[in-house]
Amino acid sequence: SAGDHAVPSNRALQLQGTCSGSCTLTYASDYGAVGDSVTDDTAAIQAAIDAAAASTHNNGTGGTVILPPGTFFTTSPLVIPGGVTLQGQGYGSSPLAIQFDSGGSVIAYCGAEHAVIINGHAASLRDLAVYDWRYPVGSHCDNVKAAGGVLVQGDGRLTESVVLSRVFIYWFMGGTGLTLLAKNNGGVPFGSYRDLRVRHAKVGIHIVAEEGSFVNSNRFHNGAVTGEMTDIAILAEGPGPCNDNQFWGTAIEPPETSITHVLVRGPKTNLKLQSVRMEGTRMANPSDGNGPRPLIIIEDDSYGNVMNGILAHTHVQADLNRNPDIDFVTAKSVGIDPAPVNLFENAAFHGFDGENDLPGWNLPGTNRNITKLGDEEKIYHDHNVLHVDYLNFGGSFKLEPRGPPRRPPPT
Repeated sequence: SAGDHAVPSNRALQLQGTCSGSCTLTYASDYGAVGDSVTDDTAAIQAAIDAAAASTHNNGTGGTVILPPGTFFTTSPLVIPGGVTLQGQGYGSSPLAIQFDSGGSVIAYCGAEHAVIINGHAASLRDLAVYDWRYPVGSHCDNVKAAGGVLVQGDGRLTESVVLSRVFIYWFMGGTGLTLLAKNNGGVPFGSYRDLRVRHAKVGIHIVAEEGSFVNSNRFHNGAVTGEMTDIAILAEGPGPCNDNQFWGTAIEPPETSITHVLVRGPKTNLKLQSVRMEGTRMANPSDGNGPRPLIIIEDDSYGNVMNGILAHTHVQADLNRNPDIDFVTAKSVGIDPAPVNLFENAAFHGFDGENDLPGWNLPGTNRNITKLGDEEKIYHDHNVLHVDYLNFGGSFKLEPRGPPRRPPPT
């Protein structure tokens, strides 16, 4: 006899002290989920989710679905409605790749859509991995590319207060790791995304509001966007309002992206990156030879962006007069402050040709002679000292910062 610890046969236990109001546990294994990486568990897990959503104990307002340890093969999106939590057992012991035998819960998706779709208030995904499944090597799953990992969607409705916590989104090389999308006069506000790890994707996180819709005031705490990001690590764009979405303490450090690490575009779009770590070890000399490439591009129609933290290896491309609250600490790259306090790209005057070309600076006019002094005049061994003879005609002598190289806006 189990005595005081007896478990009802349906294993639907009330949670004490962990929910606001009453809620129930629903076990995916009771609906046939196997988790052996071979059996298609889509229908079983979705049945458990639907049962939690319809729970009479909660008057049909949702509950928690427990996903046991295992690798759960799925072939169509798992749809999580309002009030339902899909709760796993963690995602394994390795921070770089999923350890399938370490007791974690992995949704191994083989399909062309999104692996998980969240479309209701206060839905959540916790303590699991979502993987664009590639096995067996050479199989259909190895060749099909998913549109994305997790889609939080406000399609003609509000989807508020979604929570993702300790979720690992992995290997969506043909799509987007996490998408927040509002369309058809919908909205996606007030979400909480904690300790989210996105590794290897075409786009890491995409925040997008279509015309007449909005994605506002979502919070990302800690977490990381790392590994191979083919295009962009974080993309925020309109045309609808897409603002006050904040990243706090997030590491954004793919070695290289083909466009930029962070792209913000649209007059109603801005981002707040607070105390973030921005690095791109190959961005100064990217593999296609088209560099240096900015770590951040803020298109000229976007304003009010707030960004600070550590920036390494290249630079920020932005209209800093419209975005004065961009202020990174950087010892490895170009300074990004406005001109009066800029750490100029070429403060040491490298590369002077002896006449008119001084990399990083504009030399308008011809009312001066400039010569480079000898080594005995150098302050530091790798700095040059220039001597300017003002010729007293054609206006004042000007030495203007050229600023870091600009790239055309991505299409």
